[in-house]
Amino acid sequence: MKKNKKVKISKWKIVVSVVLLCLLAVALIFADKIEVLVGYNKKLKSHQTNLNTINTGDYAVSFIDVGQGSSTLIEFPDGKNMLVDGGDISYGEEVADYLTNKNISVIDYLVATHADSDHIGGLNYVLEHFEVKNIYRPFQISYDKTSSKPNDVEDLGAVYEELNQNGKSKINKVTTSVYKEFITNIYSETYKVDGETQTSMVTVFYDGLKISGVNYEVEFFAPLKRDEEILLIEKSTRTYGYATVGYGTSNSNDNSAILTVTCYEDKYLIMGDARFTESDLDKKSLSEFDFINSLTEEEKLLIAKVDVLLVAHHGSKYSTSTELLELVKPRFAIISAGVNNKYNHPHSEVLYRLSLLTCLEDDYLLRTDENGDIIFSNINGELLYYVESQGAEEKVTISFRALCVIMTFSLIFVVFSIKDRKQKRIRK
Repeated sequence: MKKNKKVKISKWKIVVSVVLLCLLAVALIFADKIEVLVGYNKKLKSHQTNLNTINTGDYAVSFIDVGQGSSTLIEFPDGKNMLVDGGDISYGEEVADYLTNKNISVIDYLVATHADSDHIGGLNYVLEHFEVKNIYRPFQISYDKTSSKPNDVEDLGAVYEELNQNGKSKINKVTTSVYKEFITNIYSETYKVDGETQTSMVTVFYDGLKISGVNYEVEFFAPLKRDEEILLIEKSTRTYGYATVGYGTSNSNDNSAILTVTCYEDKYLIMGDARFTESDLDKKSLSEFDFINSLTEEEKLLIAKVDVLLVAHHGSKYSTSTELLELVKPRFAIISAGVNNKYNHPHSEVLYRLSLLTCLEDDYLLRTDENGDIIFSNINGELLYYVESQGAEEKVTISFRALCVIMTFSLIFVVFSIKDRKQKRIRK
């Protein structure tokens, strides 16, 4: 019976193989940076970059994928942050996880653009799990279906009753449980400073309201203040701001905030769910119309040449008019919508209106239903973006890693295939 011969592996083969495997590990870990360095990933669009690069920016604006809803996180240059909307209830935990992954434990500014559940539903979860210092709410009254008065938790009830008596109400009454919960949460929200509990500031946003910091500014351009300019601090000990105009409609979108965010020289325009018409037959002046026509010449210059536009109402047919687009002249357009949503957002007419603009970049259109999370920042003076789902570009990154693996093991195979000189002499 023949004994099995032990195969002796040369030390140099082991050393070379270990070195190759170490190089493979480095290549896999730093694949994104290596691609940029050697120019491997040629299919990236003109202003697109990878996550490692986008994280080096001095600020970041993230359009979070919350399905058929909207949620935007702004991380300002001075380290403060602002969350605008939070998607519907089912996305609350996802938005919270996104904040946690960004190492955010306290929210400096929280904005609910209007009372629709696909914008504020997720904020209820966020309010329960994060401390919030400043809250900005719409002038929409949480109304009880079972009585003729606002809910007990509604801090603006007295204002509503006064306006109603004067026959000038036109206040949007919201009877949903989601909005009632939101109102309850914001008036019980607290945060701690040096171990002491502070009550969160609640402000009704209005045209002209500004938030400023180091190298950034946020300005609200809608909704407009009422003619009588009702200062809410006189009516309430908890709520600040001004009562804003109403349109006498039951559509919550007409009370939506419109705001700009400027970081350094980069301008972002967030349109919420503002509308410009109710139907093709009824060209009724609504919030977008009022926004455009209320601007002074100085404000028009300020708002012109917006870098990034968050298209209103998920790309609804009755939003984002030609007049608006020609005024703000955006370079990039973001649409936050759900995959195969029942509303068929974004509408083909909105996409067509966008396509007619000459000011757009060649890779101007980004959609959360196609790209997932979208993050913008300024890298060395250039406005760049990262998308979570890159389609064909993502396959390039995967194939690069696969190529590294194949090449490494091919080299190891070659190394082990080489016969040692000593073994050849023995055979001779």
